[in-house]
Amino acid sequence: MKLKQFRLSSNSTLFLRIVIPTFWIVFFGLLIAAILLFDPEENPFMNNPIVKYGLLSGFLIFLFIMYRTIIQLKRVDADKNHLYVSNYFKTYRYKLQDIKTIKEIDFGFFIVIRLVLRQEGAFGDTIPFLLNRPTFDDFIHHHPECGEYFVVE
Repeated sequence: MKLKQFRLSSNSTLFLRIVIPTFWIVFFGLLIAAILLFDPEENPFMNNPIVKYGLLSGFLIFLFIMYRTIIQLKRVDADKNHLYVSNYFKTYRYKLQDIKTIKEIDFGFFIVIRLVLRQEGAFGDTIPFLLNRPTFDDFIHHHPECGEYFVVE
């Protein structure tokens, strides 16, 4: 008998993790490439190295910030015994007992949870995800014995 899984992460994770970075890289990457390859005689302003390299560095800085934040988000599901962590390409299963600590960061519009595992897993020892509060509360309601693993520090 397969246990019912509850999706603990928000549906917007897919949008934030896949759609926004893809749009950013394609649209602004092509824009930066066009500016760098721009004919200096058509628009002398775009030939200015300060403008060119300023736009390129801004693109790379924002790309780095996206990589360190939203691209690291994972999809997290749980059942009575396990956590299922996915990056939308691969899914790994961890026992609930493998959770060492949980840190909650409230940004107002959304809550980021950082699960810290006892041992490093396939995605590292820290798993960040956007919390879907209603399904998390439903999970705890159906499995109150699992509440001890989800104590926020």
